[in-house]
Amino acid sequence: MAFENFPPEIKQATYGMLIALPTAILGRVLAHNHLVRLGRRRLFSRDLIWELPTVVFCAIVGGGVAAYLDLPPLAAHAVVGVTSYFGPRGIEAFILRWIDRRCESGPAE
Repeated sequence: MAFENFPPEIKQATYGMLIALPTAILGRVLAHNHLVRLGRRRLFSRDLIWELPTVVFCAIVGGGVAAYLDLPPLAAHAVVGVTSYFGPRGIEAFILRWIDRRCESGPAE
């Protein structure tokens, strides 16, 4: 098989991405469902097309965070699910809040 000729790093990254995608899809479906219930979106609309790149982005970000924290697989799925549920805006809000807290406390001595 052609996949056997790839370096182990590429195999691991591809496997990790394929495993994280279903979790990311579930997170974005839950977020979409929440917006539909609030009346901010229709169930079937063009917004669903924009969810596809968001799913891939959130799977990469969540997988990267989980790898950085060296989490076990189940916890990694949880991180991917949470990041995909919050989406890019939620991730941005989290980072900005974290930066504000770091700046308020002053430099570490």
